[in-house]
Amino acid sequence: MNQPPRPPQGVYPQPGFPQQPQPPQYPQGQPMPHAPYQPAAGYPQQPMPYPGGPAYPQAPMYPNARPVKRGPSKVLGVIKILFGGGLALGFLAGMLHEGYQGAGVAGAMGFAMGVGLRWMATGGANLAGKRIPVLPSLGVILVGIVFGVAAGPSLSEGQWKAKEQETFDRLVSNESHWAWDYQYFWDIPGQFQRPEAKAHQLRAKVIAAFRDNKVAEVREAIAEVKRDHAGDPRFQMVLDAAAAGMGGLYDNALAKLSQPGKAADGAEFATDEELRKAFQVLLKDLAGAETSDVYVAFKNKTSLEAPDGHLEVYESYKDEPSVKLAFPDGKIPVIPQGEAFSPKFDAARRSTFVAASTEAFRQVFDASLLTLKPLGEDESREGKLVIEVESLVWRTTTYFNNYETRNSVQRSLGLLFGVAVDWQFRLFDRAGKQLYGKETRSVPANDISIIPTSGAPRWSVYSILMDSAYYNFSRETIGNFGLTPPAEQRAFAYQDWGVK
Repeated sequence: MNQPPRPPQGVYPQPGFPQQPQPPQYPQGQPMPHAPYQPAAGYPQQPMPYPGGPAYPQAPMYPNARPVKRGPSKVLGVIKILFGGGLALGFLAGMLHEGYQGAGVAGAMGFAMGVGLRWMATGGANLAGKRIPVLPSLGVILVGIVFGVAAGPSLSEGQWKAKEQETFDRLVSNESHWAWDYQYFWDIPGQFQRPEAKAHQLRAKVIAAFRDNKVAEVREAIAEVKRDHAGDPRFQMVLDAAAAGMGGLYDNALAKLSQPGKAADGAEFATDEELRKAFQVLLKDLAGAETSDVYVAFKNKTSLEAPDGHLEVYESYKDEPSVKLAFPDGKIPVIPQGEAFSPKFDAARRSTFVAASTEAFRQVFDASLLTLKPLGEDESREGKLVIEVESLVWRTTTYFNNYETRNSVQRSLGLLFGVAVDWQFRLFDRAGKQLYGKETRSVPANDISIIPTSGAPRWSVYSILMDSAYYNFSRETIGNFGLTPPAEQRAFAYQDWGVK
């Protein structure tokens, strides 16, 4: 069967269109020979640019469109305003707080404030869709510096003066000495603090100390005024408050003492009203003093030469049985005084006097109101309140038989000479003026018994006599003040006061 010829494979003739010649086919893997490019029939061709050359200009797609211009970011403008405002306000506050230190500090604060103002100005321009040139914007910083240098110090000083006045007025009415520390002295710069502020703080401290029963803090305030502000009338208010409060404490203490006329009724010792009056002067001084110290000064003298008339008494003991038994030849030894009246023994007895007196005064005066202290031998009395105790030990014409008993037989050991003590008790103010004086005499051999002590020297009785003399004198003095004296002591044992 005859069929029309088929076109070559891959070529599909289109009806009504002339067929284009097909390019020759080459075996796979062989290079294709170059042939000149033939454009398709019926389509005009644009000339192609040379490789690497510029393209021909193309006509715009929209001939009437204008180019889009991008403006400043409004978001950035808001950020600048917020941060710049915070910076400007912060350093304006810093200028008011620290500008009093001088133009340099205020100018530095003004520079930082100007930087914040510049950010605010440029941020505001951004919101308006504009830009501020760099040089004009830097002028804002210059304005901040000039403002800080010119106005910063005076504005800061005015701010601190106003704050100091407000704080001072509030704390004066508050009367809290702690508030003065952290609200005034720690907060207000020193150059704006007024001197009387310290006086008001100390006065508040004194009032609080009395309220809390802390008399030691009152003493500290008094000491501070006298040490650091002596003669300053602005601090007199502190001393007045202290004296008023301390005076009340001393009045309460004095009220506990025996009332006039009552102590003598059945009391062992009569109250000495002259002593009490002088003592009140001393206490009034202590009410405004830095310390509660009252010094006790001791003076001691001895005169142990045998007095006229002692021989008659000595001879009368020759017929005493225990003496005749021990000394049939009539040569009765007189026991020497040994160390009984030596300075080291006397110094020890002084401590007994101070201890007994201190214990008695504790009945009405605690240590913050009255403290007795021994005054050293060479220590100055200047500016001190002084109680002076002076003793003169002298030998009497009296003798005492010192004997021992063995197997119910008394045998004399010798004679002891008698002694007496003349006492002088005086009160002196800080200027050395005598406020009170009294003289008395004691004979220490009356109504005492001696407790035997192993190893006691022969002269131990003399030491015991002086121990009792000091003890009894302290009891009498305490009773004269209207205080209850220590318990009476009749039996004494030898104490080796010379042992350290």
